[in-house]
Amino acid sequence: MESNKAKHSTRYEYWVVGLMFMAWGFIFLDRTALSHVTPSLVEELGLSNGQIGQINMWQTIGYAVAGPFIAILSDKTGKRKSFLVAAMITTAIFSILSAFANSYPLLLAVRLLLGMSEGPILPLAMAMVASVSLPGGFGRNAGIVNAGVAIIALTIGPIIVTQIISATNWHWAFIIVSIPSLVLALLVWKFTAEVEPAVQNNKTNIKKSEKSFSQIMKYRNVVVCLFIAIFCMGSYWILISFAPLYLTSVGQYSLENMGFIMSLMGLVCIFTAVIIPLVSDFFGRKPALILFALLAGLAPFGLFLFPSIWAGPLLFILFGGLMGSIAPIYMSIIPEETVPPHLYATTSALIIGVGEIVGAFIVGGSGVISNTLGLSFVMIVAAGTAVMMALIGFALIETNSRKIKHESSEKVVAESK
Repeated sequence: MESNKAKHSTRYEYWVVGLMFMAWGFIFLDRTALSHVTPSLVEELGLSNGQIGQINMWQTIGYAVAGPFIAILSDKTGKRKSFLVAAMITTAIFSILSAFANSYPLLLAVRLLLGMSEGPILPLAMAMVASVSLPGGFGRNAGIVNAGVAIIALTIGPIIVTQIISATNWHWAFIIVSIPSLVLALLVWKFTAEVEPAVQNNKTNIKKSEKSFSQIMKYRNVVVCLFIAIFCMGSYWILISFAPLYLTSVGQYSLENMGFIMSLMGLVCIFTAVIIPLVSDFFGRKPALILFALLAGLAPFGLFLFPSIWAGPLLFILFGGLMGSIAPIYMSIIPEETVPPHLYATTSALIIGVGEIVGAFIVGGSGVISNTLGLSFVMIVAAGTAVMMALIGFALIETNSRKIKHESSEKVVAESK
């Protein structure tokens, strides 16, 4: 970990975790609001499936490019809070500017800039959480922060956004949901301390060797997590980007009912966002990731088979958010347990960045192909990428110290017999 935890009270740990829970939830809503607004954008701006995919693709590419770059600066300077606050403010500003984008090119440009602003936020937030987490508590705290997405962005968000659109229009929806992010940026700036850099015994050696992508890539788990991230992000963002449009066009649900279905899915995510990291704490990172990735594939497969009857939306509600709940395992927890503390933010941002940028092309390409093959095609791709993620998970090396200790004890007992 990066800071001397003895200097922080348990109360301060909970305060930082709570702030990051709120911040990441509302920042994520700034990004996902685009999906809930999509049916209105299609109607008003005449956007095609391919253009919707391209907007989401370039938003994600911006996210992926900026994340590692800012994380490297953060690791080199030791600054977490300063970069985090700046990223939160600019994300909110570009979310507000989305309301004034009245054409496809303008909307594409603004969402690209929004993605670039949001890219560094999660690794920086998790680095701050890691710095105040007591031993054995980071998995729990990471799950709590990620639950902010489930509660705010995926449960409350769809209802709020669709109701704002029904009462006003999509322009006001972008503006209103951006305000909490600005407020939370001010709270983080005012009421949290900058992370203290860890004391290093051999700074010259670190500068020459370990602070480089080539050294990070020597860790097997990092390479495996990069491939997991690609397929996870491809599956996850297909669902987030196209499920609202799929439910209203293929499933023939109203805008309000679509928002209700999306919110129910988010409600389930509240539990899975906390439960999945806890399961990984007890049973291991590797088995948890594989199991829940396979279950996540049931959501798009159910929508493909049963788009307009209860079975499809039910499977989506139960399993549609699992990819987001799994993400902390390979984005934050495994990297934190694999690489040295001073490389954590860079490693996490690299995994997120590569996953987002390549996953973005899966989303964008699927959207373009669906112009010809129909929107149902994207659900087949989402299900297939979930299966691929699970298969790649078998290549992970377990990092959970409790699981490793248990397996070592069993091995000793077996050898003694």
